[in-house]
Amino acid sequence: MKLTFGDKLQFSKIALQKNGGPLLIVMVFIVLGAVVVYLGIRYQVTFMVVFGSLFAGIPVLGMLFTMPSSLLYYYEQAQTKKYGANTTATIIAKEAKDVSYVTGKGKNKSKAEEFQYFLTYSFEHHGKWYENTFLVASKNCFDVLTIDSSIPIQFLRTNPKQSSVRRRKLSNEIKLPFKDCQ
Repeated sequence: MKLTFGDKLQFSKIALQKNGGPLLIVMVFIVLGAVVVYLGIRYQVTFMVVFGSLFAGIPVLGMLFTMPSSLLYYYEQAQTKKYGANTTATIIAKEAKDVSYVTGKGKNKSKAEEFQYFLTYSFEHHGKWYENTFLVASKNCFDVLTIDSSIPIQFLRTNPKQSSVRRRKLSNEIKLPFKDCQ
């Protein structure tokens, strides 16, 4: 499928908007680091030049390593939303990962329980089976969806590996608030 320049621009804009918060935070570090570097050069203070460079450089490097995958994810989601085909998939696996952690020290030590709920689904397109995994925010949604449950999905006909769950439709079908299925 050939995408028009307008579509590519629109999908890129959506991906940038979804990553706006982290990009804005990194911009603050860049600006502050640049100011410190400028002042260091102006007043000939080597420490300020080094500190300002590191203050701006480390977040930029972090962004360069993490941002491409996030931008690509949201770009593909926008592409799937516009050009995707709707179908149903079947849940084939469920997994709840315990990501609990301990906060505080000594007597103030407490355990914060936190879980991530992963569901894996499969669907058929032109005689070939595809699988994908998605995350739900709440235990309510995780408990309602059982193995062999049907869920609404959207996928690209030209690249069926690229699929996403239609969460609003899913929440309506299982009669849970939308926030539980995000």
